[in-house]
Amino acid sequence: MIATELNIENLLPTALSDSARVWIYQAESFLSVKEVEFIRKSCEQFIPAWQAHGKNLQADYRILFNRFVCLFVDESAQNATGCSIDSSVHFIQTLEKELGKSLMQRTQVIFFDDEKEMREVDMNAMSGVIDSETTVANNLVKTLGEMKSDWLIPAKDSWHARML
Repeated sequence: MIATELNIENLLPTALSDSARVWIYQAESFLSVKEVEFIRKSCEQFIPAWQAHGKNLQADYRILFNRFVCLFVDESAQNATGCSIDSSVHFIQTLEKELGKSLMQRTQVIFFDDEKEMREVDMNAMSGVIDSETTVANNLVKTLGEMKSDWLIPAKDSWHARML
């Protein structure tokens, strides 16, 4: 494994406000170069066409650490609606079918060890593997601003704390 730079701000969209909504989809395993390229091409088709009530959304995406697919919508111009959110979930489900891989993994916790290498552990087996200071991926952040400050944080500061 390769050590990961945990300062992610330079990896995130710069054209969207910090209030932009984010949806983080975690792959069940690392994405290969071929899978990342497939997702990138698919996102480059989906994002410009993503609409709410016939109006284009100001949106972007990122594929981070070959593990996370993140969709962003800046609602200052047009709010994401139930239908537009449903279309993004359908888009992710289509990617899953094409890849034969889940992008909605919820039972694996991604964390970073002392060497900043990305690891994973089943949510029910965190005790003894992750401590309160271990950096975890808090996929429950809701905005780009929260992602900048609260996505990769010590377990004690995230929902993971209740599982320790």
